[in-house]
Amino acid sequence: MKKLTAEKLKFCFIKGTENLLKHKDEINALNVFPVPDGDTGSNMSATMLEGCKYLESIDDKITMEKVLEAIKNGTLMGARGNSGVILSQIFRGFCEYLKGKKQITVSDFAYALKSAKEVSYGAVMKPVEGTILTAVRYLAENVEELASSSDFDEFFDKMLKILKKAVEDTPKLLKKLRDAGVVDAGAKGLYYIAEGFYKYLQGDETINLDVKTTSLPVDEIQFIPEDLKYQYCTELIVRTKDKLNNGEEEQIRSFLHEIGDSVVFFVQDNIVKLHVHTNNPGTVIEKLLEVGELLKVKIDNMKEQHEHFIETGYKENAPKKKNAVVAVSPSEGISRILRDLGADMIVLGGQTMNPSTADLKVAVEALNADNVFIFPNNSNIILTARQVAETIEDKNVYVVNTKNVQEAIAALIRHVPDEEPENLLKMYEEAISEVVTVSITRAVRNAKIGKEKIKNNEYLIFINNSLEAHDLDFGEALEKALSKIKDLEDREIMTILIGKDATPIEMNILEKIINEKYPNLELEKYEGEQVHYPFLILIE
Repeated sequence: MKKLTAEKLKFCFIKGTENLLKHKDEINALNVFPVPDGDTGSNMSATMLEGCKYLESIDDKITMEKVLEAIKNGTLMGARGNSGVILSQIFRGFCEYLKGKKQITVSDFAYALKSAKEVSYGAVMKPVEGTILTAVRYLAENVEELASSSDFDEFFDKMLKILKKAVEDTPKLLKKLRDAGVVDAGAKGLYYIAEGFYKYLQGDETINLDVKTTSLPVDEIQFIPEDLKYQYCTELIVRTKDKLNNGEEEQIRSFLHEIGDSVVFFVQDNIVKLHVHTNNPGTVIEKLLEVGELLKVKIDNMKEQHEHFIETGYKENAPKKKNAVVAVSPSEGISRILRDLGADMIVLGGQTMNPSTADLKVAVEALNADNVFIFPNNSNIILTARQVAETIEDKNVYVVNTKNVQEAIAALIRHVPDEEPENLLKMYEEAISEVVTVSITRAVRNAKIGKEKIKNNEYLIFINNSLEAHDLDFGEALEKALSKIKDLEDREIMTILIGKDATPIEMNILEKIINEKYPNLELEKYEGEQVHYPFLILIE
């Protein structure tokens, strides 16, 4: 094949998504640190899945312009975590270069990869080598060799060899990968996406986006749509009595577009798979029963999902505010605390469940305020929040670079609703700089960090997001970590957010050590209800 049509590009992208989903667990497991936050595979999958949704919603004649716009906008809105944001920028550069093309030649595709490198590097303030950026750079540096390919078979054969080399080289370029004995997860994910493109062009045209490789279903990591014109996400698999002819396929497809949106409709031999957002799922079932028997039915109430995802005490038509706050929270307990401190919108997210660009954008756009402050509360969400700030035009959006919820709590304690936004941002940043945060979790695998050998199930204690102690004995680890806080004797308050996994024994050990060694600290305890981290601590 020497040229890609719009339809071919569409299905290459969807096949690339499927191939990524098949390896999602493997990519998640390529976590440099032994903490329970390996989510690169999930974040990249969510980003690609949103691109697929946009592609599947093209409801009339497929053109290259529509396919490129769907990929660019879908990956942007679905981007989660740093890996998802960078992946969306790779596709943005790729699609922008191809603008105006009706078909894509081998040379077009090659130079679009060069554009992808330039845009993705430009989107990151301090590009780090040994990551997904390195993988796209390797492609850009070999653009002439790629462009000289006689057809797309030869092109993708070369592309995969280049990406394989890039993945293998990531530990040589990034010490933390080398120390952990892993390759970069984002670079490996990009390899699998490209491999999926190649598989489709080689004739593997069967696509199944219901691949489930973890206990977390794929559809649970997808973006929850802001447009709730249609309430029910309806999915069916039907075995037809006879093979559908083109007229019958088109008639069903037209029916689905009449009663809903986000339509996906595939026919393979005698099997029909469809997905539609509609207010009448029963009508869809009745229609498909006319042509065959149901093999699978799945109906989700998106209104309930949406209300669960974005929690707010904010009322529609509320008076306009000068300053409003959107905060990311990992649990209901922490959400209550953030709301009490003045957060107007809570977006659920955190370790292993980073919100997407679209999730944060929905929350920001819902607020009737001149200025909106986003608290990402996780280093892997900051880049997503910045991307949201760039897409909002009718209000000023400020990203407060909080790397954990403790920093957000410290900042929001000083929240002044009617303060000038620039002054308020300075007040937040000053508060964050003055506090000490402690995060306690347990290792999920054996690992090596620098010269430190971590054993599975050891307690890991981070001070201001830096690993300072680890031990199988909780008391030993805690005493060692606290001893490294230089001015602890001069501080006054220790606020403890108790997680779901915390035990009474651990709580007793923590209280005993504080009361005996740091009697100056007044303890305040709250049910944070967070998972993965038994204790999140703020010291003022």
